[in-house]
Amino acid sequence: MERLKKFKTAFIVSSIFYIILGIVLIARPETSARAICRVFGVLILLLGVIRVIRYFAGNDFEDQFKFDLARGILASMFGIFMLIAPKAVIVALPVLLGLAIIIDSVLRLQLSIDLKRLQYEKWWTGLIMALVTGVLGVMLFFNPFAGSIALTMYIGISLVIDGIVNIWALILLTKHFNNYSIW
Repeated sequence: MERLKKFKTAFIVSSIFYIILGIVLIARPETSARAICRVFGVLILLLGVIRVIRYFAGNDFEDQFKFDLARGILASMFGIFMLIAPKAVIVALPVLLGLAIIIDSVLRLQLSIDLKRLQYEKWWTGLIMALVTGVLGVMLFFNPFAGSIALTMYIGISLVIDGIVNIWALILLTKHFNNYSIW
């Protein structure tokens, strides 16, 4: 039961993050993409440096097979790349976000099918929303827009819609399973 509550909290937090990030991308498409890239570049670089330091500071034989040195070097290189060439990362961003939304939609598709098996009468609403967000994710994945500003705004709209749909689906699930007191 505790695990379900943690899942619910994490799900809500990630959905709210999607909505906030989407609003920022819509409001400031040019600067937000570069800023996000730089922030993640710094975070990934720091993670890489920490892994390298942890590798050399570790004394346990067991710690030697976690590949911290290799992971640290790769993360540091990727972080530096994000700081040096944010435009290249920005080009890849829609594809990665589209893939994340597609995966999320497929999971929601399975959830709606599971609800149908449980004879929940409004299972089809989750199915429709999974299909809508799936289409948005596919459109992002194949990068249909030429302009980066329009694409960034489109990413923002898709993230807002995905976050709202996630929260709405969680509310439906909570209402449905509230009788079982697992939420």
